[in-house]
Amino acid sequence: MRRRILIGALCLLAAALAAQQNQGSYSRSITKVGGAFTVGDTFAMDNLGGGLASMTFSFIDPDAIGGFYYGLGGRDIFHTVGGVTIGDIRPVTIGWRKEAAGPLGFDLSLSPVLGSRIVGNTIFGKFFIGLKPMVGAFFAYNENFDIELAYEPVINLYTFAGEEVRNKTYHDLSLYVVLKKFSLIQRLGWNSRRAPRAAGE
Repeated sequence: MRRRILIGALCLLAAALAAQQNQGSYSRSITKVGGAFTVGDTFAMDNLGGGLASMTFSFIDPDAIGGFYYGLGGRDIFHTVGGVTIGDIRPVTIGWRKEAAGPLGFDLSLSPVLGSRIVGNTIFGKFFIGLKPMVGAFFAYNENFDIELAYEPVINLYTFAGEEVRNKTYHDLSLYVVLKKFSLIQRLGWNSRRAPRAAGE
């Protein structure tokens, strides 16, 4: 009797594992690519600049078109203001994004910032902590991409090391092309092989 129960339990476990192998999961993400017009901590003609940025965010609930999302390891490709090179890293970003009225929508996020400032070959403010809130409005052009305009100030909170330098606090006015992606991730068995490609692929 016990042997039959054990065999039945093992059969059920094997069936559950086989069913799980064939299941897939969905992923919904956006990638922002764009540029920023930057104003430093003082509004003057010699304290303006700009930059380029790209970052990918994943939605917490992939079944919903909008909602909460997160991103890891954000960094500007290039960013200067008033002759100062900005070296900021955003370890994590938490945000909320939603279409509100037709194709128009809102995008809000908050990121802690770790960074430094470089003038020439000298690194100032070698390690400081700040916050980067973002308020944006977007136009959902189609299912593939959106156009977004965002205001993104960076507020310095505390400097741990290094000499003082300007533009630890600054303001970005950013224009993004937002690439949207909705994917099905299929789980395969360990010994699975990809199907052969058709001729011409």
